[in-house]
Amino acid sequence: MSRARLLLALCALISACRSPARAGDELDARDEEGRTLHFRIDGVEKDAQDKGGDVSLYELSFLDPATGQWAKYCVPDIEGRSRAIPVKGSWDARATYVPGSEDKTTFACTSGAIGKCVRFGYKPWKNLLAQHQACIRMVRADYCGDGRPHTKNGTKIDIWDREGIQVREAERPGHPEVFEAAWGPDGAEHLAIPRWSDDLAEIVAECPERLRDHSGGGKTLAEIEAAHPRALVFNGRFVNEADRWFHPGGDPLATK
Repeated sequence: MSRARLLLALCALISACRSPARAGDELDARDEEGRTLHFRIDGVEKDAQDKGGDVSLYELSFLDPATGQWAKYCVPDIEGRSRAIPVKGSWDARATYVPGSEDKTTFACTSGAIGKCVRFGYKPWKNLLAQHQACIRMVRADYCGDGRPHTKNGTKIDIWDREGIQVREAERPGHPEVFEAAWGPDGAEHLAIPRWSDDLAEIVAECPERLRDHSGGGKTLAEIEAAHPRALVFNGRFVNEADRWFHPGGDPLATK
């Protein structure tokens, strides 16, 4: 691949120029754990679900270092598509944004938390990096902010935030939900009930210094919001287990 073509692909990915990346372009970029891989762009399309019009979905292959063969990069998302979103910056193995990494590009799969949170509307390039990081913790149910998830793939949750980018859904008769947690960039600021367990003490024991005094019920949502200014994103958990799973025809974004 020529240097000129590589630069063309790179500047298109990071919005540094107007020339579009094209199918067949190859470049080095980061995966969602910060590792550098060699990618091939197999296709590019605008995200039809993005109201702002500034999110593109990339069909990608990567050169597998173990086999020397090209392989699909992303696990298919809830829509059954293997797509990724290029995002400036990188994240470490704990899904924490690495400060000062703006010169890097990460391909975030739409099946993973980084890509999902972009599609929720928390775009780091729109001065929403803190909301995006809080969303990553929420999607993964990473209560302690240490990279340990406590959810299952395909779980449906109700999401809202202080800015009104996502708005809480009206509760449907027969499908009750309860408040789960308030989220900041470092994890849960307040945990009311875990996503797939009623054993609150088990989660608190994982990071007691964070959650011992910031867990359980007894407070209104307004009180929690006022007490935790670092909480930027909030979510509800469905009470009935059957309601927690994504169903075909439902909102494909509101899932883990």
